[in-house]
Amino acid sequence: MARRREPEPETGIELKLSVFPLAFILYLCTPKIEIDGRVKSKKWGTHFLPLKPGRHTVSVWFPYLWMAECGLNTVEFKLREDQVKLVTYETPFIMGMKGSMSVRTLD
Repeated sequence: MARRREPEPETGIELKLSVFPLAFILYLCTPKIEIDGRVKSKKWGTHFLPLKPGRHTVSVWFPYLWMAECGLNTVEFKLREDQVKLVTYETPFIMGMKGSMSVRTLD
C-alpha cells in the first residue's frame, strides 16, 4: 500500500483583494501588486503567492480613469520559513484615498 505524502509546508502570502461593495464598477479595473519591486497584475479575489523568508514590501493599487495608481497602499512585514501571512486590501470608499491594507499571520 502506498504511503501518503504529507504536503510540504509553504512560505508566502495569501493575498485577498476586494472591492468596496458600493464601488462594483471597479471590478472592471485590474489591480496591480508590487512585491519587493516586481509588479504583477492579478484579478480581484484571493491568491497564494510563494515568497522566500525575510523582509518583504507589498503595495497594491489599481488604474482608474486619469489616476494611474488609485488607492495605493503599502505594507511591510517579516516572513519566517514555513509561515503564511494573510495580506488584505480593500479599495477606498472615495477614489483618490488610500485603500485599506492589513497583514496577519495565519495559524
